Amino acid sequence: MSLVIRRSGMQKLSLIILIIFFSSKPAFTQEILMPDPSISPKRVIEIQLRALKQNDIPYPDFGIKQTWAFAHPKNRLITGPLERFAIMLKGPNYQLMLNHSQHTIKPVVLAEDYALFNVMIITATKHKASFQWEVSIVKSGNYRGSWMTSAVSPPMQFKDTI
Repeated sequence: MSLVIRRSGMQKLSLIILIIFFSSKPAFTQEILMPDPSISPKRVIEIQLRALKQNDIPYPDFGIKQTWAFAHPKNRLITGPLERFAIMLKGPNYQLMLNHSQHTIKPVVLAEDYALFNVMIITATKHKASFQWEVSIVKSGNYRGSWMTSAVSPPMQFKDTI
């Protein structure tokens, strides 16, 4: 009799765990992170590259939208709106970043309100490309005091295979 009771208890516990698991928000669902003065210049680039690395997760072009969220207002004047920015990222100079397999970020200049980094990526097709990535502090408006991407160079170095 006690074996039946224990089994029944285990079944109830298993059922409760399954209900909690399936009713909770899926782990892959992500919200777009927004600029904040507490986010460092390197972290801004990490957020953008991590999103571009899996551009279509959790939904199509999530990575592009996340990258756009950290585009400096002055950069947005040149590259925006979002639809035009997406076309630019899918174009020949920047499509290498979409769904890349790995990246490294190395600081070159770190000043009070400006930072420059060398970014190297390994593309989805195992090519190597490097970019210069500039971030600067927003001086006014909604994101005042936040680090945001002010420019990214076209690929400066491109090797056919690694």
